[in-house]
Amino acid sequence: MDNATQILELKKKLSEEIQKPQPDSVLIASIKGEIEKLEITQIPFTVSARTARLIGQENFANAEGAIIELVKNSYDADASICIIIIDPVNDSIRILDNGDGMTEKIIRNQWMTIGTDDKKVNFKTKSRIKTGAKGIGRFALDRLGKSSVMLTKTLDSESLVWDVDWNQFENSGAVISDIKATLQIGNSDFWGEIIEMQNFTGLKEPIIDHWKEEKGTLISIEKLKDTWEERATQSLYSNLEILVPPLETNIFQLFLYSTLEPDKYGKVLPTLCDDYDYKVSATVNDSQSVTISVSRNELNFGDLKRIGFFEKSKLNEPQYQFSAFEKGEFEINTKLETLIAGYKGIDKNNNLRKIGAFTFSFYFMKRGGGQEKDEEVGKYPYKSVNYSIRTNWLDKFGGIKIFRDNFRVRPYGETKSSSFDWLDLGKRALSNPTVTRPGYRVRPQQVYGIVNISRIDNINFEDKSSREGLQENDTFTLFKEILKSVIEIFEQDRNQIMMTLKKIYDENNKKAKAKEEADRIIKNKKDKKNNSDSSDPSVDKDTLINAIEAYKEDIEELQDEQKILRVLASAGLIVTSFAHEFRNHTDSILPRTEELKSVLLQVIDINKLKELPDFFDPYVMLSDMRKQDERLKSWLDFSISSVRKDKRTRRIINMVTYIEGLEKIWSPLLSRRNIKLTIDKWKFTEVNFRGHEIDLDGIFNNLITNSVDAYKRKDSGDLRELKLSFAFNPLETNGINVVYQDCGPGLLEEITEPNKIFQPFFTTKRDDKTGEKIGTGLGMWIVKSTIDEYNGDVEILQARPSFKIKITLPHNL
Repeated sequence: MDNATQILELKKKLSEEIQKPQPDSVLIASIKGEIEKLEITQIPFTVSARTARLIGQENFANAEGAIIELVKNSYDADASICIIIIDPVNDSIRILDNGDGMTEKIIRNQWMTIGTDDKKVNFKTKSRIKTGAKGIGRFALDRLGKSSVMLTKTLDSESLVWDVDWNQFENSGAVISDIKATLQIGNSDFWGEIIEMQNFTGLKEPIIDHWKEEKGTLISIEKLKDTWEERATQSLYSNLEILVPPLETNIFQLFLYSTLEPDKYGKVLPTLCDDYDYKVSATVNDSQSVTISVSRNELNFGDLKRIGFFEKSKLNEPQYQFSAFEKGEFEINTKLETLIAGYKGIDKNNNLRKIGAFTFSFYFMKRGGGQEKDEEVGKYPYKSVNYSIRTNWLDKFGGIKIFRDNFRVRPYGETKSSSFDWLDLGKRALSNPTVTRPGYRVRPQQVYGIVNISRIDNINFEDKSSREGLQENDTFTLFKEILKSVIEIFEQDRNQIMMTLKKIYDENNKKAKAKEEADRIIKNKKDKKNNSDSSDPSVDKDTLINAIEAYKEDIEELQDEQKILRVLASAGLIVTSFAHEFRNHTDSILPRTEELKSVLLQVIDINKLKELPDFFDPYVMLSDMRKQDERLKSWLDFSISSVRKDKRTRRIINMVTYIEGLEKIWSPLLSRRNIKLTIDKWKFTEVNFRGHEIDLDGIFNNLITNSVDAYKRKDSGDLRELKLSFAFNPLETNGINVVYQDCGPGLLEEITEPNKIFQPFFTTKRDDKTGEKIGTGLGMWIVKSTIDEYNGDVEILQARPSFKIKITLPHNL
């Protein structure tokens, strides 16, 4: 009987009692009380299963975010190891950790409770601050696959197996209480399941070695909803690389494997930022004291002295003095209220006090400039930088990230997302992106940063319900302004220095004009016919004085550091070109085959194996392995020889001996690619060249690797040969002439101006799907710049078909 029917019955009974000659007042009061209770009652809400599922699924925009959510669970469980296995072959994903595991009580009361506040209340484990708080992370399983099985075990309990079919949530009319999961107690061997999983997926990594105690959680997600092709796995790996700060990876190690490419991934290594122009480190403590350290790494200190920066600069602040530049960094101690000046007086809600302690590390890395135009090189003495490598790094890891309790808060600073520039640096830069004008603002594509906050120190930074970022409240908006104030310290410092350098360059440029004018005056003085037309003697005197001062500033620049970077860039290009050679053989160790063979000979008679086919004969297999080892050794020897210390020393080099060494190194490597190296013999036994051997390596190694790449093209013919010929006459001053030629297809037809290949970062290597550049574009620029440095000459004799180039180097008797 429902409430309404009961109320009608009670009212009828009440009416009858009142109409009696002698009504019972106690009974009447009792009936009225029952009626009131029935009239005002509480009824529960009921959530349909489908709605609950949608709430969970909407928290994960993609499969990558869902996996990261499950990794967070491993982190919150105090795991030191988390292993992710993407298994498209068997249509599954497995996530395994060595955390504390779950008991039956935890599964029933917390895991099975949607939206539990357990992590919000009990937010601290024995060693960490938990990252989760919303209690809806288990829906990540639903986002990834149609069914899920979880095996979990604590140190003090039996193993538990939890199993759910997510399709139940689609049953018509089903409410959340109708959805059931299966829980089995003690019916599974935890160790055995881990070993079976490894054998099933075919991984070479001994997973069980990471476990010291029998505890942890293994989640198996079946019937995947996404297609996990190589690009998706690579994207996941890139995001995992920046999931925890680099310095924290020892306490939480991540491993990623794919059954499509078992040897490609493995341990997720930290990404360190050590190639920067500026680094700004800010620390804000509980008392709101701020310590800011600024490290400069953009300009060559020696060149700053050479151009007279410290004598000519009118910057009087301590950070612009000689000692600060010599040290490479300076420090600022201030208060938060000073950093964000003008806010204290209007802070009615005391938002500044709500910020809490945090740290901020900011890196500025320009993507180019300074080495593209002669004028720029003259203005700003930049250090030599491999901009191609830096750009690739920024494209992958750039942006300012937020880490809360050593775990990244997505999606801040995530490349190719709408939250990449969450500080709106791009909008600021629109006002003035030029560093030589007052008010310079940095572009978001040139920066990388790490913001460290905590749930303990920054309690006002709450997660959005979507788990994608923090709530945009007043405190967080203020926090962003504080971060931009820290960035402004860098902007102002770089702005002042660059504007000063521009002024110095302008002065020097006037002196260059003065030298030209001085030459004209001298010529006129010698020409008696023009004496009558000479200018005012006082003006001539001033001009000549300026010219003399300008000539005194002409000094020789030492570029040893640049040379080392050149050879490293060349070595990087070579390794890139032959990367698969290294990948295929990195596990081979040279002595292993002989040692293994000696052991086998003691237990297996080689004569008894004669009837076996080769693919069953262990000695034949060992012979093949030996060849692989030798191949790897030759590549390693080549790479190591490229950076040998004596190659970085300027000395007299016998070109005859050098070319013989070049042939010895390259011939076996090229022969494996069916490429013949033909070198015409010298007519002399000694042809001297004074310079750095690494410079010669940079020239010839880049030419050869470009030719090898050309032979990979579809329009390459059957003739695969590289030719080197020489011309030298000691009685003439033509220098050493080297003609290099390959028999490949030559430059692409799209390259209408062959000399364009000498421009830095010019490359025709592009992604086959996106069209994005994947080549470095440095090889031929290294060739050209090295030859120019020695006052030599380079000329393309033939662009296509085949490629032919003539190089002239100075001869030193």
